[in-house]
Amino acid sequence: MPNENRFPRLRATFRNSLVWGVAWGSFGTAVASVMRLIDKIPFGHALLDGLGMGIRIGFMGGIAGAAFFAFISVAYRGKRLSEISWLRFGLGGAIVAGLFVPGFLQTMSLLTGGGLVPWHLLSDDFVLSAVFGGITAAGTMILAQRDEAAHPVTVEQLLDRMGARIAWRGRSNWISESRTLTNCRPSVTQPRVRCHRCRDRRRRVGGL
Repeated sequence: MPNENRFPRLRATFRNSLVWGVAWGSFGTAVASVMRLIDKIPFGHALLDGLGMGIRIGFMGGIAGAAFFAFISVAYRGKRLSEISWLRFGLGGAIVAGLFVPGFLQTMSLLTGGGLVPWHLLSDDFVLSAVFGGITAAGTMILAQRDEAAHPVTVEQLLDRMGARIAWRGRSNWISESRTLTNCRPSVTQPRVRCHRCRDRRRRVGGL
């Protein structure tokens, strides 16, 4: 993959992982806090326990988001957003997350010398990952399709746009700054007049 396409795609992967991490962390905090309250734990302790659990779940959600990003980059390549059912997209997110998280946990256990974890102990991880993954995937697709109504794009173009947006913002700011400095050159007739664009920076035109 060329460098000009590799780095925007990496940025898009990071953005997608961040969205999934925040969503899973929020869901996890809410669910864990409610479960602690059901166990009759004081509200303050229940909230702290739920927040700690939400952070761990959010971290796992970020990893699952990267895996799902790789999946949709291949499975939905060339398809327009309007051609994709958000329900099927959410189902795909549920399947990928539900399979990926237990597999990831088993792999980490093997790599650290802990051996295989009994699968029945991972049943909760499977269910919660599938539910969170399905909700996150379906929700992001619904939002993307609403924006796609005004700007029709394919899935690949959307992923590239996610990665290029950060770089474009930085480039736009640099261009804007360059134009401002170019238009602020001193005038022959008024070399000491302060430019209105530089007034807030307290610069004089004659000093540029």
